[in-house]
Amino acid sequence: MGNSLAEYLVREKHHLTLVEIDPKLCMIVSEKLDMQVINGSGSSPAILKEAGIESADMILAVTPNNEINMVACSIAAQYGVKRRIARLRGHEFVSEKSLIDLNKMGITSVIHPEKVLIDQIMQFVDTPHAVQAANFEDGKILMRGYKIDENMPIAGKSLKEIRQMIAPDIILFSAIVRNGYGMIPDGSSVIESGDTVYALFPRESMNRFLELVALEKKNRKIIITGDTYATLELAKTFDQNEFYHVTYVDPDLEHARKAAEQFNNLEIIHGDCTEGDLLKELNVDKASFFIAVSDSPDYNVLSALLAKAEGAHEVIVTTTDMSHNKLYNSIGIDHVINPRLTTAREILEIISRGHIDAVVKLTDVDIEAVGFSVAPESSIAGKKVKRIATKLKRGSIIGVIVRNDKMIIPDGETVIEADDHVIIITRNKNLPTISKMFKSRWMFKRSD
Repeated sequence: MGNSLAEYLVREKHHLTLVEIDPKLCMIVSEKLDMQVINGSGSSPAILKEAGIESADMILAVTPNNEINMVACSIAAQYGVKRRIARLRGHEFVSEKSLIDLNKMGITSVIHPEKVLIDQIMQFVDTPHAVQAANFEDGKILMRGYKIDENMPIAGKSLKEIRQMIAPDIILFSAIVRNGYGMIPDGSSVIESGDTVYALFPRESMNRFLELVALEKKNRKIIITGDTYATLELAKTFDQNEFYHVTYVDPDLEHARKAAEQFNNLEIIHGDCTEGDLLKELNVDKASFFIAVSDSPDYNVLSALLAKAEGAHEVIVTTTDMSHNKLYNSIGIDHVINPRLTTAREILEIISRGHIDAVVKLTDVDIEAVGFSVAPESSIAGKKVKRIATKLKRGSIIGVIVRNDKMIIPDGETVIEADDHVIIITRNKNLPTISKMFKSRWMFKRSD
């Protein structure tokens, strides 16, 4: 995860120093990236001083160790570092019931990696058969991509017809991929069988959207497997939702016993999902989802492949090895999630918050959905969409405006107000130009 963050920040030409305790990793990173790499612990004041903590604008403490991350942020606070982001595992410090004031401990922002991972998994579970899923505005606005077949109600209809059909629900079909080419549609565009369409809609319109892609809300059978803290957190999410019938298979006996003590609505089984007989006993062919979340990529991939072969409708695996991502998809694994990358993306969004809220690249095409915050001093605040549209590069549209937690599909007369959140659909090459229209209020160099 630290490596992913470093690659991005160096590419964006930020001045970066990496502190790494493993000397071998230091050597590998220093050979690959043009930045200062220091061998040592992030909890050492001397090491942090050598890394330039006295003049830093931000510290990212993302080791797997809570204590080191907290100490690093505490030291940084005493040196006057303004932004201090810590990766923390567990609920001890981040639950709503916690009495600990993390700001007093020197932490300005917290990343909970298991929560980020589970949010990504649940995006696919909430909307089955999506080819891509992402959320904006803390899950209030959803973006989903679906492959269209001729039996879906929207096949063969224009976007104008669909808009009339779904009123008063709000759904924006923001991109269409046809024969490998991505296009940004208008009202006259017709959705054809074989297209992959990407839609933006508020969470309250999710059921209506699922009807458009021939899916209906029903109780779903879910099988999850793993013996990690992340698996327990995922199980906890399902335990609080009676909409799903969930079986939790734990390969570790002691871990399974602890799980059985925690949950009321789940079926807990000790077993190994790489054994075909067990999968048959679980009636995996009736499962809407089989989700493998262990620390072993081999276990996750093999158990998911066996579950798919036995008839599981959709399978999700977590793995830190993304070198075979396309291969995984080609052999039947529907969704591959890298926990390190999902956490790194969340951190990058926090880094740029106040200007760019989120960037979602559509799979295999040069189109992105980008969320911006409109600063009061921005040149576009108070302007009508039709005036701003003349400044947008060809191949860009203002897709939706989020104002007071409400999603608005704007027309030319809509006025963009300060503190609005705007989601723009654009070609990749246009992003730098569009970004300049939204005044950035964050800096990586100190002004003092």
